[in-house]
Amino acid sequence: MKNTLKSMVILLLAVLILGTAAACSPSGDTAPSLLTTDAPSTGDEADGKLIFVREEKLEYATEFTLTHYEGGYKEFTVSSAPDKKYLIVPENRSVPAGLDGSTLVLKQPISKICFNSSSLVSLLDAIGGLESVATVGSKIDTWYVENVVAKMQSGDIKYSGSFRTPDFEMLSSEGIELVIDTTMLANHPEVTAKYDELSIPYFMETSAREGHPLGRVEWVKLLGALLGLEEEAKAYFKEQVDRVNAVTAREKTGKTVAMFYLSTDAQQVYPRNGGDYMAQMIGLAGGTYIMADVAPDKSGGTSMTMEDVYSRCVDADYLFYINFVLSFSSLEEMLEKLPLLADFKAVKEGRVYITSPDFTQATAAIGGIIEDMNTVLREPGIDSTNSLIKLK
Repeated sequence: MKNTLKSMVILLLAVLILGTAAACSPSGDTAPSLLTTDAPSTGDEADGKLIFVREEKLEYATEFTLTHYEGGYKEFTVSSAPDKKYLIVPENRSVPAGLDGSTLVLKQPISKICFNSSSLVSLLDAIGGLESVATVGSKIDTWYVENVVAKMQSGDIKYSGSFRTPDFEMLSSEGIELVIDTTMLANHPEVTAKYDELSIPYFMETSAREGHPLGRVEWVKLLGALLGLEEEAKAYFKEQVDRVNAVTAREKTGKTVAMFYLSTDAQQVYPRNGGDYMAQMIGLAGGTYIMADVAPDKSGGTSMTMEDVYSRCVDADYLFYINFVLSFSSLEEMLEKLPLLADFKAVKEGRVYITSPDFTQATAAIGGIIEDMNTVLREPGIDSTNSLIKLK
């Protein structure tokens, strides 16, 4: 009798436990899109569904977002199109049903890209993604990324016209699956209208607006997501972060730096804004940007007269001249155009450096550029580095 009673008690407890567990379990009516998980599934149960996994943790970039879903689905946004979402659908996966009209679908593999943004191409090159570039919007003689030049020479990458006047016939015949452009495209609505007419997806990247130099480099994560090169992208980004951290760990140099370029007629000077990534690189390299108070919250540059720049920069220890609009090959040539520069401390003491030809295309080399800046700030006798060349 006692044994029978004991068995019944045990059975009753088991039923209660199972009932409680069932009551606490998610209902079978729960929509998959509302579920979250920390362990992405690669099984068929994720096909055609957007089951949230995580948001990509971005350390420096603020101009894009990247969301991960089960089964390899990913969604990103860019600040140039706040009302749009771009859904990356992995190869052999279904497009989820019920997507709203603001979502643009990009099916992998994405192997035919037109790049009108030359600054991001170096990042793609750094992670082995150039095979996905079919056309570019810059002619071969304007490129300094060696692998791009080689592929254009071999015909693997073609010139498809400038971003203002793209060769739409070529883009269609090449089967372009995505156009990556800069925000300058926003000034040409007739071009975007034609992309829409031809059903060619596009987005305008805004890496140039990133205030922190490593924010520009972090766009490599978005490129990695698009091309299935995420591990390569993460490894490259970490390498760049480590290089910059090694420089910032050193003692500040106490040196001030002016940085600007000239208009083609030499009538206007364009110093970098205090919030621009180039100004930030000087700080990370251990220097002090002498015009840090000019538009400290903005990227890009500000137009000034030479007299204005003179009053602010005459006592700067160094001059880093951005050598790409009006370029110089000697100090004598520079002083012929701008005699006022002869009074600059940097000129008198022989600390004028011009940027290398690939400087504006070298987003992937930002870690190296900061190292170079730190080197010349500490050792002014050095004639040149990979990115800075002493003007004599």
